[in-house]
Amino acid sequence: MELGRYHLLTKLMKQDYQAYVATASFLSPSRIPRLDLPNIQDVPLNDIMPSMKTISADDELLDDCTLQEMKYNDSLLDKLLLKIFRNLVAQNTNGVTSSKNGIDGLLDQGRTYMLQPNQTPEAQHKMVRDTLGGLMTPVLPPFYKIFMAGIVPGADGKQLGPWFYAPWLTTIVTPTFFGFLVGPSRPNRRRDGERGGLIVEKCKFLQESGCKGLCLHQCKLPAQQFFKDELGLELTVSPNFATQECQWSFGEMPLPPNEDPSFPVGCLKGCESRAAMVNSPADSMLSCT
Repeated sequence: MELGRYHLLTKLMKQDYQAYVATASFLSPSRIPRLDLPNIQDVPLNDIMPSMKTISADDELLDDCTLQEMKYNDSLLDKLLLKIFRNLVAQNTNGVTSSKNGIDGLLDQGRTYMLQPNQTPEAQHKMVRDTLGGLMTPVLPPFYKIFMAGIVPGADGKQLGPWFYAPWLTTIVTPTFFGFLVGPSRPNRRRDGERGGLIVEKCKFLQESGCKGLCLHQCKLPAQQFFKDELGLELTVSPNFATQECQWSFGEMPLPPNEDPSFPVGCLKGCESRAAMVNSPADSMLSCT
């Protein structure tokens, strides 16, 4: 019965996305567990509406997430990958480190780097792309390009893919190797109803940072760029700042943040970075948009 219901909702999503959102909003969470839906990125959680761009042209402060914080149980692999990642961040930021432990230390490194004088979004994106490249080692990207993205070696970058299985298979592998950054996640469907979606239940990076600028410039945009430029697969990362869920859609072309109706303008009310940048409005504007 549950499988049949899932397929009916997926079929509806492919035919009429807005009708799917309305139906899913009626069914969940009172009748169907939220994470049992094929896609939740535009589905309200009780009375909590998904974050979205407002009509106002003025920058506004966004309400912080009011849901209970998730407790993350990091595995030995998570701890090892985080340690490697932090070392790579230090290398790629000319030695920015932190005495804090775990994810708090990583976020402290990222915030310190973001707040450096004359910092730019592009430099932050490059730092994260270089760090992701180092984490994957020189071996994995070429392998991925051939067997997932369908890029022919020695043919001037000619791309025959991505192969039909690439978005789906990527969602199977990703939870194991990126859980140290984002926490628990599971495969779901993209907005078009196809496989290749991944829902982060409550993003560790966003929950612990409470910073929209770090989310945008040290996660969303560089991750999208890395998958497209280094791995040959489009990716859309869609954070929901109201619930701290995050939808990753592999094989979906992303919109620029200023054109994305789901990406709001302005900083989060409780953002530590905003407080640190109170005397630097230009940098503050660059950090969150």
